[in-house]
Amino acid sequence: MAGLTADQLARVHEEGYLVVEDVLSADDLAGIEDEYRKILDRATADLVAEGRIPPPEGTSFSERYIEAMQHIDDMYALYQHLDICLPMVERLDHSPTMNAGSAVFQLLTNPRLLDLAESVVGPEIYSNPVQHTRIKPPARHLPDTVTDSNIAVTIWHQDNGVINPEADDTDMLTVWIAVTDATVENGCLIAERGSHREDLTMHCPGTAASSTTYIPEAIIDRDRVVPLEVGAGGAVLLHKLTEHASLDNHSKAIRWSFDLRYKPIGQPTGRSVFPGFIARSKAHPEQVLTDPAEWANLWWQARDRIVSGEVPWEFNTRWDANARLPICA
Repeated sequence: MAGLTADQLARVHEEGYLVVEDVLSADDLAGIEDEYRKILDRATADLVAEGRIPPPEGTSFSERYIEAMQHIDDMYALYQHLDICLPMVERLDHSPTMNAGSAVFQLLTNPRLLDLAESVVGPEIYSNPVQHTRIKPPARHLPDTVTDSNIAVTIWHQDNGVINPEADDTDMLTVWIAVTDATVENGCLIAERGSHREDLTMHCPGTAASSTTYIPEAIIDRDRVVPLEVGAGGAVLLHKLTEHASLDNHSKAIRWSFDLRYKPIGQPTGRSVFPGFIARSKAHPEQVLTDPAEWANLWWQARDRIVSGEVPWEFNTRWDANARLPICA
């Protein structure tokens, strides 16, 4: 597919978001699910051997993931094998892993995704490492104590609000990819139309119950909130200042998506401790990263530098003072 039409680009600028259907092919989705199924099978086999979960009975990826999440005492021990980013925990060691597999790299560099990104950020495209996969079981299977937005509901925020301030002037675009259909029933994104024109909104820092930085619900204009339903293989483009969240998953299966972000080469990422890469360059095509193994190695090297203390391990603290505000209590 080509990039955005003039009308689509105008809608991004006017509303702060855009739904684009049929971006990924059936083969693209099959490759992703195959890679994830293998990871899930390995991880659950280890958990079964440790006596932490019973042998799985389901056959689909969704069924097996839900089963494991229902029985495991620490959901993050399983989820972290599937995320596409190192965990942002207080103290990192060499044990955390992530999925830096070739199917994810192919997703990050998918020409159809890059065409969309080029329409917004230009032809010199950097894959920003502020990225996650979100695999959400039905809410009824989650304990109330689980508040992580990668597993449970995503609370209101702006993507610019959860990165470090040095990237405030970065032209960052979020490309949110649906692996399964994203509907109101299973927890699609919701966004406040036009909120990107109102600059950076105050956020509250994470709490002991949830480390997620968030916008208090009380200051969201509910009259402008719209659901962003999209079919499997489709994408939602989000301006970095668009206020958005997700609904709870009230279906019987998982709701699965990827958060990918792109920006012009040379601008700060907002999370410099993690590795990005040049995904497309018309000026210097020889600098484009094309090897999935090299991309994976960038992440393992980053982990080693963090653990050794070679680079500082800290994230956005700009909202810490707001913890004392009544609205953040």
